[in-house]
Amino acid sequence: MKRCILKILKGILNVVEIHLPSVLLFAFTLSMFLQVVLRYVFRFPSPELYEITSYSFVWTVLLGAAYANRYRDHLRFNIIYEKLPRKVQLVIDITFDSLITVLFIISLKPILKQTFWYYIIRSEVLGIPWTYLVLCLPIFMLLVIYHNIVFIYYELRELLTGIPMQLEGKPWEK
Repeated sequence: MKRCILKILKGILNVVEIHLPSVLLFAFTLSMFLQVVLRYVFRFPSPELYEITSYSFVWTVLLGAAYANRYRDHLRFNIIYEKLPRKVQLVIDITFDSLITVLFIISLKPILKQTFWYYIIRSEVLGIPWTYLVLCLPIFMLLVIYHNIVFIYYELRELLTGIPMQLEGKPWEK
């Protein structure tokens, strides 16, 4: 039962963090290409394509950042960090993961409230409610909260028992 739930959760995470951003990146690239062709070849700029480009870019960046956090593959300034003993590294990781998680949890409620308030505003050209356009921020925050809780669990376990963290392998390193 537990394995089934974990498999379903991983499938949902893959859809949200891999497949959706892939589709959005394709939409971003295609709309930008079409925008350039329409503007410079046919002298007919398209505001619809501009909106698609802008919103798909923001969604791709935020969901991509959550995906990078999933594998601890985001930018880090770790020149000094790597010289420290492993237990000190774990304490630093637990501290920063906990801090980010607490801050995101505190700010999630007002951000969700604001996100759903945006339903009354529509995008200028396509008429899409802004709720759908800015929903990427709370989704990003929920994904980071989830990943950080998992990291904190494994970091505490390693700190207390010495069992090293075994995170999911990065798909691009296989």
